[in-house]
Amino acid sequence: MDDKNTLKNLSLEQIRSVIEVMQQSSDAYMFILDLNADTYILSKKATKRFPFHTTVIEDCTETLKKVVHPSDYEMVAADLEKCRSGEKDAHALEYRWMDRMNRVVWISCRGTVVSGTENHRLLIGTVSELGKKAKADNVTGLRREAGFRLDMENLLKENPGSIHYMMRIGIDNFKEINEKEGIEAGDEVLRELAECILNTVGEHTKVYRLVADEFMVVDEGQAMRQDSRVVYRQLQRNIAAMAKRKEYSRFYTVSAGVLEGAFGDKTVEDIMRFTEFALNEAKRGGRNQMKPFVQADYDVYLEKLNIRKALRQDVNNDFRGFEVYYQPIVSVSDGFKLVGAEALLRWKNEKYQNVSPAVFIPILEESGLIIPVGKYVLWEAARTCKRWKQYITQFHINVNLSYVQLYKSDLMRDVEKCVQEVGLDPDSLVLELTESGYVETNERIKELFRDLKAKNIDLALDDFGTGYSNMRYLKEIDFATVKIDRSFVVQALQNESDFNIISHIIDMVHSLGSVVCMEGIEEKEELSKMMAAKPDMIQGYYFGKPSPADRFEKDFLGDAASTSVPKGLTDSL
Repeated sequence: MDDKNTLKNLSLEQIRSVIEVMQQSSDAYMFILDLNADTYILSKKATKRFPFHTTVIEDCTETLKKVVHPSDYEMVAADLEKCRSGEKDAHALEYRWMDRMNRVVWISCRGTVVSGTENHRLLIGTVSELGKKAKADNVTGLRREAGFRLDMENLLKENPGSIHYMMRIGIDNFKEINEKEGIEAGDEVLRELAECILNTVGEHTKVYRLVADEFMVVDEGQAMRQDSRVVYRQLQRNIAAMAKRKEYSRFYTVSAGVLEGAFGDKTVEDIMRFTEFALNEAKRGGRNQMKPFVQADYDVYLEKLNIRKALRQDVNNDFRGFEVYYQPIVSVSDGFKLVGAEALLRWKNEKYQNVSPAVFIPILEESGLIIPVGKYVLWEAARTCKRWKQYITQFHINVNLSYVQLYKSDLMRDVEKCVQEVGLDPDSLVLELTESGYVETNERIKELFRDLKAKNIDLALDDFGTGYSNMRYLKEIDFATVKIDRSFVVQALQNESDFNIISHIIDMVHSLGSVVCMEGIEEKEELSKMMAAKPDMIQGYYFGKPSPADRFEKDFLGDAASTSVPKGLTDSL
């Protein structure tokens, strides 16, 4: 018998049939390598994943050069040669293959040499992908995500009407447990929670462990269907009882997202996305609670993702659609003379048209895009301010800061570079910060503010009255200006006690050496009443709405050089 054709002559079709039959009961790829004839027979499943042109390969050496990662080929070839020569009777290595998309896939190849007549040698074994997810979890004894997907694919195909609900459960402080007490403590918590879940759900309910600290509960009971809310509350009680039995040596809570309703039109991917969204909603809402999946909320979430994509595209396209508007700020003591403006970001997109800042700015912050956009606003506002100072020498521009810029960018460097390159006097730039408790407790941010003050760049506390309203905070940060929010002003207009509070706040701000800008004055009557509180500056629709730079110049600066009352404000007197 000719050695090169030995494998084929030994019932080729039978061998291929055996491989395909065995493949049905395994996730690994079956193979037989005729070491003498250099012929490779492998399962059809492997040819779909890797660049093998057929299940029977006669030029195995050349083919493996194309499949095995170049850095690993010499090692693999040397080991196979030892199997061919008889020096070794097994091949057991972990190395890299390249898939059909030319991506690296780590594999474990295990095979045993079987000797035939005339010292003919066959290597029979399997190739397993090391990166494939396990179907079972040795920590909890539950099936893993891969097992869940297989089960759900069958269930959704055969009997989707049997599913009552799916509940995705996550531990609220699991990362903290792992970091403080170690991975072993984390594993113990996972085992405890798995036990609590199994003791809570009904006999027709399946439980899986997904990724990290997340579990999936599938109620497919036909006779007695459980209410998901009842199950979740009972799970909370069982967790609390277990903590008590262990004398509160470790305590944790869980959040859950629930998907209910018809499952016939859903795929496994739908279920994974919807339950993950609902679980995240529960955690965002305060944790230790259950949230049902709501399609309308999910649609809003998807819309946010689409807006974020559009924002990123426009940022990368030289800030297309972005524009800085300006709203006038007037001085009370100078007869409502224009002294500055606040720079306000606007965005218009071809698909979404004019989008409210209340919508797109949080998305910019969440995505980190606020950092490049913030620089864009800073430079635009600085250049505009320098141009307008030719009309009003003491003109200043206010630019809003995001907490993301404070924490995740080199703000000091950006500001210094901006004023130097633009040639703007530092004292013409005012940086506005929305009132928030996170600044008060962060020493690094306080140091940044001190450095800014040392460079003659003033700070303004925006939206005062909507947050912590901490007077000690005002003193520590040393804000030059405090801007009282419109909502606080409205309350003062309607209630005498609130008006007295604002008056006292203004007195205290003055005692700290700062000035007050009152925001949101829209009517003449509002202006007349709030003047009694003695603010230093006013900003509001009554004096002017935010407008593009060219419109602002036309309305407020055209005659500024020849009159103490800028054009556009004369009707206010």
